[in-house]
Amino acid sequence: MKQPLRLHTPRLILRDFQREDSEAVLAYQSKPAYLEHYERPAPTREEARAFVDMLCRWAEEQPRAKYQLAITLDGGQVMGTCGVRKAAPGDTVAEYGCELDPACWKHGYALEASRHLLTWSFETLGVRKLFALTRPQNLSAIRLAEALGFHRVEDGRYELTCP
Repeated sequence: MKQPLRLHTPRLILRDFQREDSEAVLAYQSKPAYLEHYERPAPTREEARAFVDMLCRWAEEQPRAKYQLAITLDGGQVMGTCGVRKAAPGDTVAEYGCELDPACWKHGYALEASRHLLTWSFETLGVRKLFALTRPQNLSAIRLAEALGFHRVEDGRYELTCP
């Protein structure tokens, strides 16, 4: 069996999800501040479990095309996720996405995790172009995309080409 992926930044560990992460995901995805950016109610325990199970299955695929990693502080509890997802393993275009527990906002974690993941994606996965989808009302997501070097190509869609 293949070793789980672990990437390290100065403060964070980005790692493949484990099935026991579903309670932490449920906790942050149920917070009102998080839900402001989605047109859905808080997930049920079963929905959070199914979400984490899907991310675990993605990590087990061979060859692998989707890298949606848990963001942890010093290897502790999951505080969010960021990832790059290709449609197929050989693709050079991927979608980028990031979400974070509202209790962890405004500490630079999303930027730190995302910068590291994007650099790794360009250098290791052969990604040449990324796109991110944001809601126009989610100003924090737009600021994050712009801080990462993404450029707006249409309302809600941002793109980044390999430097």
